[in-house]
Amino acid sequence: MNTRHMSFMELSDIQEAATVLSHAMLNNPLHIAVFQGSGEKERLEIAGMFVELFTERPGIVFLAKDGEKIVGVMRMNSCVGRKAKDVSNEPKDENDTHVRKSIWLREWASRDPEEQHWHLGPIGVLPAYRKMGIGSRLLERFCAEVDHCSAKAYLETDRNENVRFYGKFGFNVIANSDIFGVNNRYMVRESQR
Repeated sequence: MNTRHMSFMELSDIQEAATVLSHAMLNNPLHIAVFQGSGEKERLEIAGMFVELFTERPGIVFLAKDGEKIVGVMRMNSCVGRKAKDVSNEPKDENDTHVRKSIWLREWASRDPEEQHWHLGPIGVLPAYRKMGIGSRLLERFCAEVDHCSAKAYLETDRNENVRFYGKFGFNVIANSDIFGVNNRYMVRESQR
């Protein structure tokens, strides 16, 4: 469609962008493991997680649109690695979604590069709009922005097809970890400038 375009996310776009990401990522293995399912209840929890992210740590968010409809979302954030928060030694109920989410995010935070970098994520395209080049256009924009800054880029992924996709843009796997039985890959892209 010739009505496709890219724009920056505005405050009024947060809920729709979070909804798009929740649909795009509902069947990701790690989300299924953390939220313990892939139904509407879990999708709403995922959407809420992204609303919180966009509200508390917005970064720069690009939207792929078809007319006025958001069909893809990509967030990038310039950061220096953050250390995982200390947690008490008290036993936690790993069946509690909040505990599972905390374990997941602590593991990811512990892998974040310590030097300045651009962090990619979340990024997602509505399932009905996949295989149309939207994800590639978003990644091309991300790479152009990062290269303009002569910076390193970093991301996490739990899907094999994502590893191949990101590899086409110069990302390489630097580490793996298991979170609730799901293999997570940590990928870096050196500056191409």
